[in-house]
Amino acid sequence: MSQPDPGRRGDPAPKRVGMVIAGAGARGAYEAGALSVIVPRLAAAGARPRVFVGTSAGAINATVLAAGAHLSADEQAAALLRVWRRIGPRDVFGPLLVSTPRTAGTWLGQRLGIRGVRLTGLVDTTPLSRTADAAVDWEQLRTNVERGDCQALAVVATSGRTGRTVVFSDLAPGSTLPPADEDRALDYVAASVGSAHVRASAAIPVVFPPVQVTEPPEGTGWYLDGGVRLNAPLKPALDLGCDAVVVAATHPDNHAVDPRTAQAPHDRPDVDDALVMLLDAAFVDRMVEDLRTLTKVNELVAAGGARRRTGRPMSVVPYLFAGPPERATLSRLAADVYRDHFTGLRGALRSLLEPDLPLLAQLLGGDGPRRGDVLSYLLFDPEFIARAIALGQEHATALFAAAPGTRVPWRTEPGAPPTTPAPPGGHGTGAGSGDEGPVPQPRPARSGASTLPGGGT
Repeated sequence: MSQPDPGRRGDPAPKRVGMVIAGAGARGAYEAGALSVIVPRLAAAGARPRVFVGTSAGAINATVLAAGAHLSADEQAAALLRVWRRIGPRDVFGPLLVSTPRTAGTWLGQRLGIRGVRLTGLVDTTPLSRTADAAVDWEQLRTNVERGDCQALAVVATSGRTGRTVVFSDLAPGSTLPPADEDRALDYVAASVGSAHVRASAAIPVVFPPVQVTEPPEGTGWYLDGGVRLNAPLKPALDLGCDAVVVAATHPDNHAVDPRTAQAPHDRPDVDDALVMLLDAAFVDRMVEDLRTLTKVNELVAAGGARRRTGRPMSVVPYLFAGPPERATLSRLAADVYRDHFTGLRGALRSLLEPDLPLLAQLLGGDGPRRGDVLSYLLFDPEFIARAIALGQEHATALFAAAPGTRVPWRTEPGAPPTTPAPPGGHGTGAGSGDEGPVPQPRPARSGASTLPGGGT
């Protein structure tokens, strides 16, 4: 596969750059770290993102960035890091020792047929509502959209009524809402994005209860995590008119198998191993295929062989991809953090004071080759968040290492093998803690067809 292009002189800078941020749960801290490097680098190159599209934790990141679009790029990135550095388990869900008996009782009541009793989620997410309200300056977000500092904010959720993907789209004046895509079961709803829309996008099925959205009238209903159907929302970014996209995710953009996983003993898969496979299928595989489709379309466009349904020629959409080099990167980090802080004598004492994470680890940790993968989505532990942020910054900095000055290593062809992370201390410019630098990848082409992430054929 080709290496990222460090930038060809004479190429026009993209005019409408979109930020596509995948769902990730607690792993969203990794995306925040990568974005804290990327956003300032893009701004320095004259390609500052003004369209923000996210799913689940990516919706939180996208909304925080949109609310900070009036700030300098460094301040915008630093604001995103502040949100994540202040998050702990109690900011997301209530004490499990309190909620678990209640959950068991609700389950039993539903099984017994008691009227009005239904189990909708395994944990109490009341704290997340308060956290979302406090994390975003909602009035400033409205101002940024109305004056065009943010040209579009889109958060992706899954309708509990129809099972279709719904993209709540907050658009600057003069923007046009894209039409529904029946081939992808995807609907666009114009909305002033608020806390409920973001929490709906992040309502992890089974674990978190669905969230009710009451505005606008045409979008009312109960919603679940947008990652159920569209975890890396490339197509909405393209439908919103982006001519370049940055994709931030917590998995690599390929199907490569980690050599350590391939060489590990092949034991009978347990429940945790099966959950990892399901998460890969839902969150990762579609993203990889969408990016590959995008690059194939870019190749056709470059050769003059791709047109829209209207007959008009399509344009090449460059992209940047920010993600870890291996699928197991963040699961290993989660397992390491848990081992360092919740095992041994000191860990046992901490477990007595903070029983929630050890309980989750016992339920979700597993002992397979990607142990810690499921846990990593719910590990809202300050140490895990801090180390995930630093890892995202390190990987993003490495992606820009070959780009001279303020150039952006946009790609239009299939991605290169994972870049070796820069050694500690080898950081670029950015916001927050000084470890920042940006990340790169491709842009999808637009059209009404469904074979692309961006709808082109």
